[in-house]
Amino acid sequence: MISDKCHQAAWQLKDPSNLAVTRILFGFLMAVDIHFERGFAEVDHRFGGFTQCHFPLFDFVKPLTFQWMCLVYLLMWLGACGIMVGYNFKLSCLSFIIPYWYILILDKTSWNNHSYLYGLLSILLLFSSANHYCSVDALINPDIRNKPVPNWNYLLVKFQIFLLYFYAGVKKMDPEWLGGYSMKNLGSHWVFTPF
Repeated sequence: MISDKCHQAAWQLKDPSNLAVTRILFGFLMAVDIHFERGFAEVDHRFGGFTQCHFPLFDFVKPLTFQWMCLVYLLMWLGACGIMVGYNFKLSCLSFIIPYWYILILDKTSWNNHSYLYGLLSILLLFSSANHYCSVDALINPDIRNKPVPNWNYLLVKFQIFLLYFYAGVKKMDPEWLGGYSMKNLGSHWVFTPF
């Protein structure tokens, strides 16, 4: 009985426009983020030193040469742009996901918790139907244009965001946060200068 209702709610058809807005904003933010936060602007310095800290069990993953790393970043950027405009959506997602996780695994000292979220959201988008509205794919293929999407497309993204903020709230109960240590260091970042 309850499982039938859950199944019915998950497969209930929904308007694809909100998912398209999520896709567009995610693609745009990742296209901008690749240059600054992911390190494309400093790829020559980032992967040339000996001060790298690898994830356990992934020590075998090594950076490529400078030219190949630039191509990896370019592929990731093209994937983010493809996600944003909804062009060849599944391939664009893969073009973003594979380089993203490769670069993330290369140097764990450079990432924060949101880095994992971006990677997980890109995987969730890969399995979604976020290209049914306001996308190049929808212009090319009229069969998917404005076609409703199953509700599970929304539920997965909402659940992932819920988990992020739930565990972030739990993390804020440790002595570092309660004592103000973390905010003191965060508050000295240049982004917070106007405040």
